[in-house]
Amino acid sequence: MTHVSPPRVHIPLGPTSEVYRGPILMASGHRPFFLLAGLYAALALPMWLLAWRGILPLTSTWHGHEMVFGFAVAAIAGFLLAAVPKWTDSKPFRGPRVALLVTLWFVGRLGMWIPGLARLDLLFLPVLALFLGREIWHARNRRNYGVPLLLGALWALNLLFHFLDSSLALRVAAYVVTTLVALIAGRIVPQFTRNALKLAGHAAHECHTPKWLDVLSVPAVLAVAATELIAPLTLVSGIAAAVASLILGLRMRGWRTWQTRALPIVWILHVGYAFVPLGLALKAVADVGGPLGTFAALHALTAGAMGVMILAVASRAALGHAGRPLVASPATVVAYALVISGAILRVAAAHPHAVIAAGALWSAGYAVFSAVYWPILTRPRLDGQPG
Repeated sequence: MTHVSPPRVHIPLGPTSEVYRGPILMASGHRPFFLLAGLYAALALPMWLLAWRGILPLTSTWHGHEMVFGFAVAAIAGFLLAAVPKWTDSKPFRGPRVALLVTLWFVGRLGMWIPGLARLDLLFLPVLALFLGREIWHARNRRNYGVPLLLGALWALNLLFHFLDSSLALRVAAYVVTTLVALIAGRIVPQFTRNALKLAGHAAHECHTPKWLDVLSVPAVLAVAATELIAPLTLVSGIAAAVASLILGLRMRGWRTWQTRALPIVWILHVGYAFVPLGLALKAVADVGGPLGTFAALHALTAGAMGVMILAVASRAALGHAGRPLVASPATVVAYALVISGAILRVAAAHPHAVIAAGALWSAGYAVFSAVYWPILTRPRLDGQPG
């Protein structure tokens, strides 16, 4: 059999930059990590469903950990490795640095699969935070100082998972990732919506967010994480969740969600964000003794907010960084529908058959995403530009 080497490219990275001559998959951090997030989502959830039915020796804590620190963290890395160079006007992450991060992510996943090696999972986040924090600090990019701090908080929670209390660590980590979703979505959803509506010829395309809501949104979700850490499943944590749900729900009132209904690449962002106030509202109800369990809230924030928003951002960013039109293909819309349906079903139903169906739908959506975006993420940009 003839060995086929991965495509390599010669990319000029600017008038004073060296030419990148490595594998195209390592030409930008979003390429391997969006692909790894999609493939791992398509693989790990079915493995957990088999374990849940007693076929594989995996635990519920493994499932929770890998959905947050495997799947979600890979997608977060992909987004930030592409975004931070733009925020800081610095050289793109590519080549050896990206390869090192991919290797550490893989080592972590193998560690979580092999008894006795789980703590190897602790290697990835500090290196990612160091790479990103260095660029943000050198650029004095104060607006984004909180990004490496949130990654550091995730790493601390990973320590908590491995050494002290895995259940508490996973719950709080879900709220820290939700904080990142709230932070990034607050910037990109109104901006992308405004641009898309203007391009589509809508006279009313401006998206408005009251400044005070933007200011309070991230601290409100961080307060939920803090109360979950120090006073979990109490009236205090329930009130914090209710306040955060109200703030984040009001935040999107001026985002013209209904006008995006004919633009899948845009409305998927709104759906992903909407799961955040929904999940926080469900947590508030559960924590004050309501009829809903905490699992409904957690799955609204994980399968819903994280799962849908990651799919939304990855599908859009992959197109943009590939020099392709920002239009969701029919297969991509199928992936959107599958992941949304799986998330809603998992939140709404606890019957074993419903749980299996929800997991199958959700993972199938990511399988479709991986198939559609494999050629996009593993080939050079259409316009010949770097990235």
